[in-house]
Amino acid sequence: MKTERTKKDSFSRRKKVVLGLLTALLFGTLIAAPLMAYQVTKGDTLWDISGKFLQNPFLWPNVWALNPYIPNPHWIYPGDKLRLKASQPVLPPNAAPKAVQKEAAPVKPAPKPPILTHENILAEGFISKSKLDEVGRVIGNPNDTPMSAEPGVLCFYAREGETVYPGDRFTTFTYVKTVYHPIDTWKKIGYLVELGGEIEVFRVEGRYCFAKILHSYMEIDEGDPIGRFERWPSKLVITPFKKPIEAYIVMMKEGLLMGSQDKIVYIDKGSAAGLKPGNVLTIYQDCPVKYNPYVTSKWRCKEKLPPIDHRIGTLIVLSTQKDTATAMVLQNDREIIVGDKVRP
Repeated sequence: MKTERTKKDSFSRRKKVVLGLLTALLFGTLIAAPLMAYQVTKGDTLWDISGKFLQNPFLWPNVWALNPYIPNPHWIYPGDKLRLKASQPVLPPNAAPKAVQKEAAPVKPAPKPPILTHENILAEGFISKSKLDEVGRVIGNPNDTPMSAEPGVLCFYAREGETVYPGDRFTTFTYVKTVYHPIDTWKKIGYLVELGGEIEVFRVEGRYCFAKILHSYMEIDEGDPIGRFERWPSKLVITPFKKPIEAYIVMMKEGLLMGSQDKIVYIDKGSAAGLKPGNVLTIYQDCPVKYNPYVTSKWRCKEKLPPIDHRIGTLIVLSTQKDTATAMVLQNDREIIVGDKVRP
């Protein structure tokens, strides 16, 4: 009996030694590490936490052993606080390692594009390919005062089928002349339209409409058509135009043949070509035709050399129609003339 008890005691001691060795091996990586705290975030598991802070996900039982208040290791919740003997500092929730948290270089704000303020783009007019839709025509002024006064009053007669209400806004306009292309002289471009003023209807009696003159750009005459009001901006963001395009200056305001800085010009390309108010284009002038000096035979016609265009200025688009645009010369090195080319 004594021998059997001695054998059992010896076996129990050996068993405890083996278990002690296994425990030491299992917890060896944690004994030297300081105790730290970690707050569980959404999606965390003991497996992931062990892999992140102990570099071995199979050590999750060690984390569970340090946190006996967790009844089931498969169920941990955001906000739970765990004790860890981590081999690296524990990061706060949702924080990235310092190696990842690089300070971004200061970003310089992009320079704001320059802005052009034009006193009244509406007053510069435009070229319309066809006649505009009319709401009515001016028939007089009941107060017998000039119809360019602000505030003035005028009366217009509405076209049949048009419905006008008090509060409606319209513009008066007139056709100055028919415009033809300066290069292809047989090509009709449209009609130069100038606006007389902006009006607002305050009374309607049948087809008789009485309106206040809010703004006037030129004298309003009897018979002037009335059209729908369209507000154009007075401040334009200056932007270069980068699409391929070749246009011509087809007319200058007031019928001038030459112009310079701040003069209003009209070109034969518009919104259909991608132009927008604020676009800046370059003006070119054709050089005189040059001939090849090496072709001297009297039996041969003179050979023309490829043309060279000289840059002579820039312009900015103020307003656009479908096939035309109104622009203002920003800068010029020599006189701008009708027929000069316009490109990006």
